[in-house]
Amino acid sequence: MGTRMLVLLAVIAAPAGSNAQLRLPPFDIRVPKPPTAVASDGTHHLIYELRITNTGRTDYALQQLAVLAGERGVELGRWSGDSLKRMAVRVADQNRDIDARVISSGRQVLVYLDVLVVSGAVPPVLEHWFYLTHPDSLSGAAGDTLTGFLVPVASNPPVLAAPLKSGPWLAANGPGNASGHRRTVVPLEGVGRISQRFATDWIKIGPDGRLWTGDSLKNENWYGYKEPLLAVGAGTVVATKDGIIENVPFNPKMAVPITLETVGGNHVIIDLGGGVYGFYAHLIPGSLRVKVGDKVRAGQVIGLLGNSGNSTAPHLHFHLGDRNSPLGTEGLPFAIDEYVKLGKVAGLGQDRWVPGGEPEATRRRELPFENQVVRFKP
Repeated sequence: MGTRMLVLLAVIAAPAGSNAQLRLPPFDIRVPKPPTAVASDGTHHLIYELRITNTGRTDYALQQLAVLAGERGVELGRWSGDSLKRMAVRVADQNRDIDARVISSGRQVLVYLDVLVVSGAVPPVLEHWFYLTHPDSLSGAAGDTLTGFLVPVASNPPVLAAPLKSGPWLAANGPGNASGHRRTVVPLEGVGRISQRFATDWIKIGPDGRLWTGDSLKNENWYGYKEPLLAVGAGTVVATKDGIIENVPFNPKMAVPITLETVGGNHVIIDLGGGVYGFYAHLIPGSLRVKVGDKVRAGQVIGLLGNSGNSTAPHLHFHLGDRNSPLGTEGLPFAIDEYVKLGKVAGLGQDRWVPGGEPEATRRRELPFENQVVRFKP
């Protein structure tokens, strides 16, 4: 009661008739990487995170969150209840059942956003409205609103060639608001970054709709194993790792201890220019076709798909970052010059993919999102 009375006194102290906020919630809000409009299935996605720290002594709860196109512009999205709860994660809290809409004193919450806008209507800036209440009043009306937090929006992400040939390929753990890649924050050198914000685990689907044939515990029985990996653009090889032995598929025990040195397995990083780096992970040992300092062209084979490092089955992990580092980098969006979308699977637990659920569609300068099935150029 004492805390609530202090809040009421603060409200009374505001100037009468003022349109300004009655009180200023002590929030420090940061955006690790401002959004770039990325197209997928004909819709633009603005993918970014709000890192909200409560620097005050009073606990708050986020009852609703609204995103507007520009200052006081058209509302693009509004989230509350379970939808908002699924978007929020309390930093450094292993209990994922905790309601992270409650932002306690001294705690930090990450809110994962995927704001949809129609093509051709991407705003240059987003405004955010935070509707706040007390933690014990989440089901009621908001008692205060924090407005005016603006986030710039960029457009035209880099357009790349595909990292693989033909297919079909499953975009497992691909870009999406609930993807495990997206939800992993890696603190290195004093900075917590989301290097895998737009990462995808590419797994090949066979003619029977399955990921392997015969004994699934043999790497060579996976359809994607030994597939050539292609440079997505012209650039310079700036990092490689080789000699890490491969894992047995589905074995929870990795072949080598997983450290910062081994997490990506045998890998290649290509400097694509403009502060953009392409990271290829989990290659077959001894299959690398490039070395540090080599110049590569788009479509050039740089190695073979394997199952090394932090991997439970043969696949290509690919993402872009803004630094020459596997994980000490902020993940960047991009588009693929052309691919054919074949459909989508419900998830990795699905027994097999059956084509024909939706018509094939050629996509240009877009990015496949989580669990889409696509075919690249031969």
